[in-house]
Amino acid sequence: MAKFGVQVVADINVPMDPNVHQAIAMVESDEIAAGNVLMVMQKGYTLNGRTIRAAMVSVAKAKG
Repeated sequence: MAKFGVQVVADINVPMDPNVHQAIAMVESDEIAAGNVLMVMQKGYTLNGRTIRAAMVSVAKAKG
């Protein structure tokens, strides 16, 4: 798919980007910094730099 310009959005431990991620949950975590993607529930896709489906993710939040 990459040769057609399609990129998969499925990385974890990257800053949550509202342009390519849709946060559906916030979970406390000691291992992942607050505001970073903790888990990907559904992969997202971009086509030539434009989002065609946002990745559904849970985002880490600080304990407390």
